[in-house]
This record gives sequence, C-alpha cells and structure tokens, in this order.
Amino acid sequence: MRRYYYIIAFASAVLSLASCKTDTGFAEAEGSLKLSIGVSDKVNVVSRSLASEEQEVLKQNCKIRIYDGETLIQKYQGVENVPSEIALVNGNYSVRVTAGDSVAASFEQRFFEGKKDFTITKGQVSTVEVDCGIANTVVAITWDESLKEAFEGDCQVTVTSATGELVYSSANADAKGYFSLPEDNPKLTCKFSAKTLGGESYEKSTELSDLKSATLYNLNYSYTAVGQDPTGGAALQIKVDETPLAEEEHVITIRQRPVITCKDSEESSYDLEQPMYLEVGAQKDFYLQVATSSSLSSLIIQNERFTEWGFIANQFDMLKLDGKDEELKTFGISVSDSKTSLNGDVWTLLFAKELIAKMTANEGSVSTTIEAIDANGKSRKVIWNIVASNATVVTNEIIPYEVWTSKATLHGTVTGTLASTPKFRYRVKNTADWTTVDADLAENVFSKEITGLTPGTTYEYQAMDGEQASSVTYEFTTEATFQPKNAGFEYTSTSTSSSAILMYGSGQSMWWDTGNHGSATMNKNVTTPDTSVKHSGNQSILLSSQFVGFGVIGKFAAGNLFAGKYLKTDGTDGVLGWGRPCTSRPKALKVWVRYEPGTVDNGGSHIADGETDQGIIYVAVGDWAGQEYDGETWPFVVKTKNSSSLFSAEKGTYSGDGTIAYGEKVFTESYNDAENLKELTIELDYDNYGGTQRKPTSIIIVASASKYGDYFEGSGSSKMWLDDMELIYE
Repeated sequence: MRRYYYIIAFASAVLSLASCKTDTGFAEAEGSLKLSIGVSDKVNVVSRSLASEEQEVLKQNCKIRIYDGETLIQKYQGVENVPSEIALVNGNYSVRVTAGDSVAASFEQRFFEGKKDFTITKGQVSTVEVDCGIANTVVAITWDESLKEAFEGDCQVTVTSATGELVYSSANADAKGYFSLPEDNPKLTCKFSAKTLGGESYEKSTELSDLKSATLYNLNYSYTAVGQDPTGGAALQIKVDETPLAEEEHVITIRQRPVITCKDSEESSYDLEQPMYLEVGAQKDFYLQVATSSSLSSLIIQNERFTEWGFIANQFDMLKLDGKDEELKTFGISVSDSKTSLNGDVWTLLFAKELIAKMTANEGSVSTTIEAIDANGKSRKVIWNIVASNATVVTNEIIPYEVWTSKATLHGTVTGTLASTPKFRYRVKNTADWTTVDADLAENVFSKEITGLTPGTTYEYQAMDGEQASSVTYEFTTEATFQPKNAGFEYTSTSTSSSAILMYGSGQSMWWDTGNHGSATMNKNVTTPDTSVKHSGNQSILLSSQFVGFGVIGKFAAGNLFAGKYLKTDGTDGVLGWGRPCTSRPKALKVWVRYEPGTVDNGGSHIADGETDQGIIYVAVGDWAGQEYDGETWPFVVKTKNSSSLFSAEKGTYSGDGTIAYGEKVFTESYNDAENLKELTIELDYDNYGGTQRKPTSIIIVASASKYGDYFEGSGSSKMWLDDMELIYE
C-alpha cells in the first residue's frame, strides 16, 4: 500500500566462482554469497555496443539489492563496493541488479535489469551470476524503399507512451528508442506523418497494446499501390516484428576486481578477512586461488619473515621470478594450477605444509600480504593472518549490525576439544571487572546476545572454554542514543525576511521546519507555538489545517511539521529537504499529542466533504543515498507539485528501498486526555522493511493535521498539538 504525505507551500562483471565447503566460523545458520554481475547489451539486435566509458559508468553506478522475500536486507552501489563474500542467514533470497537510466523515453539512455533467486545453506558459499539485460521496451523502425513512391522528403513516426514521446525520422533510419512503460498502461501510439508527392499532408495512427519489457518491436512501414489512388489510406502498410531481447547471446561483462580465496587440502574454505587459527606447529597444505576478469599482470607476495625462514627475499612478484621458480618451490610456495583465457586468469598457489609449520612454530601471529593486479589496472590486496595457538576456542570479530544501543551478539569458534561449555566474558574497555555468560553452541560455533549495555560505550570481550580464555580479544562500541533537537518545541522565532514562524530559537540551528515559509506569503502560519496546551515546559506546537488565500483564490493547507528544511517555493508548491543525520536504531517514537479533527470541507477523491478528517504522524530511519537540490544533498527531496516525488515506504521506490524501519499513527478520531495531550508511542517496524542487517544514516519524522493535504483535501478546522517528542531505544 502506498501513502503520500503533503506539506503545503503557497506563494505567488561475469566471473564464475565455484561453490565450496566452508569452516570459516559463521554464526549459527549462516552461509555466504558470492556475486558476479554482467550487463547484456544485445548489440546484435537493438543497439550500438557499449563504449568503455559507458561500461565504467554502469559499473560504478549499478545498484545491487538483495531481498529476503519482499524485504530489502542489503544494498550496494557499484560492483567495486560489493564484498567478495556476503554473510547471510540460511534461507531463500533474491538479488536484483539495475544499471543505466529508467527514463520514460530516450534514444540514448537505456535501463538494464537482472534478477536471480538463490538459496543460502548453512556453512556453504553460494555463487550467483546475474546478467543484466536491457529492460526497456525497444522500438525500431524500418523505412521501406516503397515509401518513396508515395511520399517526398523526410517521413516521421511519433511514438507516444503515457509518460514519454520520441520522434523517429527516415533521415535517421538506424535510431532505436528505449521506453519505460507503466505496468498499468503498456501501450504505444505510433503516428506516421509525411508529405505526399502532391504536397499534401498525410497522417495515420496505429496503437500497439500489451507491449512487453525487454522486447524489441520493429515497425516496418511500406507502401503498396491500391487502385488509382496513390495516397489512399489502405496503401500504407505497417508490419510489427516482436523479438524478445533475451534470445540474443551477446554479453558485455562488467569486470570485477581480482578475487582471492583460500582453502586447505581438505577443501575447507577460509575467510581471508578474518584471522586463521591453527595449532602450534600445524602441518597442512593451503591453496590460495587468485581469479581475475582480465589477464593477471602482477601477483605480489610479501612477508617480513621469509628471509628468516630461508628464502632470498621478503617480497617478490610471482610473474617476475627471474628463474627463481624452483628455489621458491623448495621454500614452500609454488603454482599448483593456472588457467588463462580472454576473460581472465585463475591462478592457484600452494603454500606447502613445510612452510606452514615454520609459520606456526611458535604461538603468535604471522601476516602475509597478497596483492593481485590485472591488465585493466584493477587490484585487490588481502592480508592473510595466521594465528598459532593451542587454545580450544577463539574469539570472532563482532558483526556491526548486531551491535545496538544496549545489546550485542558475541561470536566464537571451537578450534579443539572442549573441556567445558563455551562462554564469553566482557567488560567496559580498560576496566577491571569481567562479566561472564554461557554461550549457545551449534556444531563448531557459539554465540550469545548480551543485554543491559550502556549506549555509546566501548566494550572488549573474549571467548572462553571453562576458565581458559582465548588469546584473542575484540572490542565493539554500542550505538549512541540520539534525540531530535528542540524535541519539546520550547524554542521558536520569526523569520527576519518574512512573517514565517520558525521551529528554532534565535541563534540556534534548524532541525525542524514547516510549510510556514509558503503560507506566510499570504500572512498565515499553519504551524505555531501554543502556551495554553502543553505537556511540560512553556509551550507545545500547534498544527492548524486551513484555507490559505483571499476569498476563493488560494489553496487548502495542512498544518505540518517535518525534520528537515523548506528549500524553495515553486509556483504554488514547495520543495522540501527531508531527513536529519542519525546512525542509531530506535525501537519507537514517543510523543505527547492532542488531535481534534474537523469535518472535511475541502473534499476530493481521497476523502469526501462531510467525512471526519484524519491526521498522521510517521517516522522512518534509513540509509538513503541522498538527493541533491540547489547544491545541498538531503536523504529525501519532496516536490509537492509532483505526486511521484512524495515519500512512500513502499518497496521498489527510492524512499522505500532506503527505508530500514518505519512506523506511523493515523488518527481517525479525536485523540486527547480531556483538554490535555495524551502520550503516544509509535513502534518502528524493522522486520517488514529494511530489516536489522542494515544501519541507518538518517531519520525522517513528519506530522500533518490532515493526512490527505498533499491532494489539497481535508478540513480547515483540524488541529494537532505536539510536545515532548522522544526516541525510545532497546
């Protein structure tokens, strides 16, 4: 369900990676995902091929979204920003990749899309390849030579959709048009126009309906003589050839950076971003695979102790060994397998067990750096950190999204034979006293959610086997609690350039704003302070819906308040920057409210005259990428004259996909405590929106005395009072 909320303004790369077994210490019921992404340009049929510059732009700006059912749980912009592995709880997922521009109609701008369902299995690595094909409805026109028998000069066809239009010309016969058709109106009107040989204007229109995306429609216009009339309507013939673009095989790859993975002789995989824990004196072969999407040009290996263990250098390039291959093999490093092709290289390096024994001879850590660079200049560097220890458990690094304001989930891995139930101990960093808790064990991993933590505080923790603690200590910092500024609305002032009432005091910075900047041009404010109704302090804030104007000239305006800034008056509408920085995850918004709805006297298609008006308050936290307006970037930009730009928590929209959690209260009747305000708590729903595996960057809070004010509908007597707003945390 989609809802819009109104604020009034009035004035005058394809790289295959095999699935494999893993023992990398994922939390219970977790596996991981490896993504490969390509763009299919279908150049044989629909268009010119992508230039290298265009490929780079697509690569940097493509959007990758991972869904659990309908819930967006991970999103990335650009292939470079996709991790080599993505940890996910086991279950069924889907990934959607989009690239390019989804404009209504264009001869140049194309939209690419690829979707794939996949399954994550506990302890497994799932490899998913997503090819993005052209998602537009593509229209091409063939101008038959026979048209010259009836028409002179340039012939044109104007192709019109519900949202866009392109004009084709026989002078540019190879033009291809890309349309993004509305799902509820998948049709095009094609109007042929030309001059007859006699100089008369000729037009003929044809409608194409039930058109499909990712499909090329080739319209063949030709002329056939009919009787003695050289320009009769029946003489113009139109043939439509339909070609699904998916039938084409030409694929253009978006190339990824090199990928470096590690496994042992038993085919167990290891996460090179995490320390590898081995027994002291371990003797085991390890294989490091380096896969590139173009030929490998350099493979540099560095360890400050190589010379100590008998090699001639601590750093070398595997592609420039200058005859030292056999000497390096004797030392313990060699190439066990390599495959070279036009699409890239795959090299597998063997670190022999004799060398591993030297690296683990004593307790402690040894780091080896591997850097791969391909022919396109793309590189990846990993640090392979081996920790030698005879401990039976090791501490795992915490997952960032599992740290909240007052709780966190700790993880550990069993590396030997347990003597007791695994535990964790934790404490505020640099303090003396530990708190110890039993952990929940599942196979060789264990975890525990700890609660009662202090917001904005750094803790350290260790895994334990009985009384024996892991030699590895990790730390984390809980989220700080965040509160809106001027949340009691004690401070207001008046603009020096207009009569608009501002939601901050003199000398203070703005956090809240309203539609007063627009309504004040007609000497009215829709949001004002009120000292007669309040919960605490000196005043509350009153949102008053009303007709703004003179006589019958004007517009209905909803009383409103929002976190952000009124940016501009555009005609009789407003441009608003919504959202303020927030990196915490509240569970609810508490506010004191009094709402008195009026009888609708500005009715329409959403709420009729005579009905009881409705009010609304809603809150959203999210990681919106940002929208720019007039040199400023905001989480969300509202243009009230364009309903498609209004905020919606619906998935598949910019605002909805950026939403991590959302909550709202719709008032369908009076809400008060006699003449006073009444406490209201709006719960934030994470599970049905972005989920708990993303951290926000911003918060949006909006209140309106008339829910349908964005359609200029509501009651001119509806009022909402607000006071003492507070975000509640776990």
